[in-house]
Amino acid sequence: MKSVSSEDTFASDLPLAALAQPIQALAEKTWAAYRRGGRGARTVVLKLKTAQFQTLTRSQSLPRPVANQDELVRVALDLRARVTLPDSTRFRLVGVGLAGFDDPDLPVQENLFSELE
Repeated sequence: MKSVSSEDTFASDLPLAALAQPIQALAEKTWAAYRRGGRGARTVVLKLKTAQFQTLTRSQSLPRPVANQDELVRVALDLRARVTLPDSTRFRLVGVGLAGFDDPDLPVQENLFSELE
């Protein structure tokens, strides 16, 4: 599995400001599916599709796997804030995903700089 995500197409197009609740609900759904996989995911992805079918994605890779559902929601909402389209833009679809899974067969490298004084 390379990613896990949830997305929703709206009955009517919504402005960016109205997407907080749908993003939170999709993050919760994504988190539930992700927890069944047992691997750490470092990258949060937000997918948006405008009323004109333009697809936008914003992603953020974290230094460690996403810790919990609240962190996933927070990062996804932060990604929404990085969308710089006009306020008049309407969106027909939103999706929240996780990617960048840790390979459980690879050893984790310790932080090289944690012991520096």
